[in-house]
Amino acid sequence: MKEKKTYVTRTGVSFEPELLSNLDEWIKEKKFPNRSEAIRFIVREHLAKSELNVDPNVQVVGSLTYLYDHHSFNSSEKLTQIQHDNDEIIVSTMHAHITHELCLETIFLKGKARQIKDFSEDILSFKAVIGGKLYITPIIFKQ
Repeated sequence: MKEKKTYVTRTGVSFEPELLSNLDEWIKEKKFPNRSEAIRFIVREHLAKSELNVDPNVQVVGSLTYLYDHHSFNSSEKLTQIQHDNDEIIVSTMHAHITHELCLETIFLKGKARQIKDFSEDILSFKAVIGGKLYITPIIFKQ
């Protein structure tokens, strides 16, 4: 099967010296092969976040990772019930025992942005949850 050739348009960007230096350090830290790849990544991330804020029905994938105290009264059962109540958006879960009291859970999600955000807020606002973060990105179909 012949691979479709992708064309790009060259453009120029002007930076203050300090900003460019910070960008170059970030590029090195993140191991991008060049500035162009890094800037494309930054633009895609920014556009994805903008789209998520505009359209609550955009299809997204993501992960919710959170740390919780499983010794807190019925916390495991209640968190599991929240997951079962939202099984249509859960792809899979991963559970790790961090200490005798603390568990780390990552839930992989797929669905409408609003559903994913609502589910994450339900989990992260739960009393036994110590902290966590949702990362989502729109499902973008390249044509």
